This record gives sequence, structure tokens and C-alpha cells, in this order.
Amino acid sequence: MIVYEQIFKKYGLSPTQQEILKIVGKEKTVLEIGSSTGYMSRAFLEQDCAVDVVESDQKAVAKLPKGVKTVFNTSIEDRGFYNKLGRYDFIVMADVLEHLVDPEKVLRQLSKKASAGTKLLVSLPNIASWTMRKQLFFKGDFQYQESGFLDKTHLHFYTINTLPKLLSENGWKVEKVIGTMTRLPLEGLISKIPILWWIFKKVLYQELVDKYKNLAYYHFLVVASKE
Repeated sequence: MIVYEQIFKKYGLSPTQQEILKIVGKEKTVLEIGSSTGYMSRAFLEQDCAVDVVESDQKAVAKLPKGVKTVFNTSIEDRGFYNKLGRYDFIVMADVLEHLVDPEKVLRQLSKKASAGTKLLVSLPNIASWTMRKQLFFKGDFQYQESGFLDKTHLHFYTINTLPKLLSENGWKVEKVIGTMTRLPLEGLISKIPILWWIFKKVLYQELVDKYKNLAYYHFLVVASKE
């Protein structure tokens, strides 16, 4: 079984994927890049969206749900198929950009093909989150894995500062950054002291998250539009 399909079957859609579905809404045209076996494709279809898919893995393509309009069984880095793309309300790249050899070129190509109203939704893990900083600081651990932050197929790593910059330099205007929170430093210790925990959650937590997003967000989504 494909590793990303295993993760979906174990945990369901992630908070970021659920946020993507909410933003896309109903009856939209969607280009989903890197669909894997189509667990998000299926959710888009359930929202009455018209869905085209770009997926290079033939085994994953074989498992895509019925109802996907067009399947491009190729890599998004293959420039030869760009003239076959239609016009879309949304282009979705959920945990894809970090796997590409040349993400800048792909973003520029997509911007050229996008219509004036197209929204680009890009999500990926934040390498600067407290989870990763703690792992590196205390353990010195940067061991690649089958999935997650250090997925062995990741070629690039981004933070909530560097990804928006990458998008803005390659044809996209960043509109919003939405994060999924991890624990902040000392949060685990504070949670064991009831009165401190209450003060922390009610008074300090949101202010700290807003001020230190690069620590607080372990995974994030950027919403952008064509410049």
C-alpha cells in the first residue's frame, strides 16, 4: 500500500486538508496536483467539484475514484502537458512542492496557465517549528523517514517565511497563511500545573502563537492568487 494512503486510512484527512476543502467549497473547478490514490479527490467530488488530477504514480492512478474528469499520469515538472490544462478556480498542491526538483519553474508555469481568478493552495510542513527545533537541539536528529517532516523524498524544506517569498517571486500574490499548531516550548511542563495552564491557555497562548508562528505552526497552508 502507498505510504500516503496508509496515513490517510489511519488518521483520515489532516486539519490542513480539511481547511483546503473548506476554502474550495462546492461546485468549483479544481486541479489537484499529486493526488496519490485520491482521498482528497473523492472529497472534492463529494462537494460537486469538477476535478482534474496530476499524478505520476501509476499504482496510485489506478485507485483514483470514478468521477475525476481528466487524469494526467505524469509529473507536474513535465512541461509537455501544460497546454492540455484547462481553467480552474483552484490549483491544489497539498504536500507536493517540497518533493519537486525545480519548484520555482513549476510555480511560474502554473501562474502562466492560471486565469485571473485562480487561487493556488499550497501546504507543507514547517521545518522551523518547535517540534523540529527541539529534535535537532536536544537530539541532533535529522534522520530521513518514510513520511512526515523528514520524508526521504523531500528535496526542499520551507518555513512560513520562505514559502510565501518563493510564491511571490514566481508569479503569485500571497493572500493568507493558515497554520496547524504544535506545542510551544514548555507547554508540556506548564500543562501539569493547573493554575499556570489556565493562565497560559486563556491569556498567553494565542498571543504567543500570533507572535511566534514559525515556532507554533508545524504544518501550514498558503492561499495565493495570480499576480
